[in-house]
Amino acid sequence: MEDAILIFNNFKSLLYSIAYRICHSREEAEDILQEVQLKWLEQPMDSIANPKAYLSKLVVNRSINYLNSARVKRLDYYGPWIPEPEIEHVEDPIIGKEKITYALLVVIESLTPQERVVFLLKDIFDYSHKEISQLLDITPENSRKLLSRSKKTIKEVNVSVDRFSNSENQQFIDLFNTSIEKGNLTPLLTYLTTEAKMSIDGGQKRRAPLRTLVRSTRIVTFLKGVMPHAFFGDERFVSKIYQQPCLVIKEKGQVKSILFLGLNIEKNKVQHIFIINNPDKLKHIS
Repeated sequence: MEDAILIFNNFKSLLYSIAYRICHSREEAEDILQEVQLKWLEQPMDSIANPKAYLSKLVVNRSINYLNSARVKRLDYYGPWIPEPEIEHVEDPIIGKEKITYALLVVIESLTPQERVVFLLKDIFDYSHKEISQLLDITPENSRKLLSRSKKTIKEVNVSVDRFSNSENQQFIDLFNTSIEKGNLTPLLTYLTTEAKMSIDGGQKRRAPLRTLVRSTRIVTFLKGVMPHAFFGDERFVSKIYQQPCLVIKEKGQVKSILFLGLNIEKNKVQHIFIINNPDKLKHIS
């Protein structure tokens, strides 16, 4: 039993990271990890040649099951659904260097469950197509096709997911914050693409538009309308989550919202504004 626990703990950070990035839910990732650990401890150790592959497959299968059920539930979600942000754990050598930004976390929501899993395992966790094929019970060629489709879909969203665009992202976050401080959002209009979008996830816990707002003029009009009503709290500071600058908005010392920006592919304008208002998704952020 002690050996089994030790082996599981060696891969725990990796397994949690895979589950969270597939499910985009801290609570679900923790539940999956608990289920997998119980299943693991029931197995005779001498029957498992590759613990990493075995544990990864358990996590992936449960994560895909969650995605399939979550897709149905999110049809009834109140307003836009945006992934729950999380402060990253200290980098684990087993996981390797993190390669995911919050913008990418949002964009891969548009992928099918299998496309998402293949993309994450191959491009983020460096699994080979052979390893992925064994985890998903598909051929390596099918794995390659799923990866190709996922990259095509990500590119068509027209939001930069480049983890090396922090300097550009920082400039626009600073501009946004300065515009709020000055109470003048008009200059912001010139830095939004014409077809820019803004999604606000209030989760029926805080008031927010029921649909994603489209077009720069409509976005600025909305922001001007809510600015006098403490929409941007009484304290703001720039932080970094998922290797991406964001604006943390507080009210009376409590985190009220987190704002991320998705830049266009050229990284010279803002293509999508993401605002997480849902308190259930902010309870782990301080």
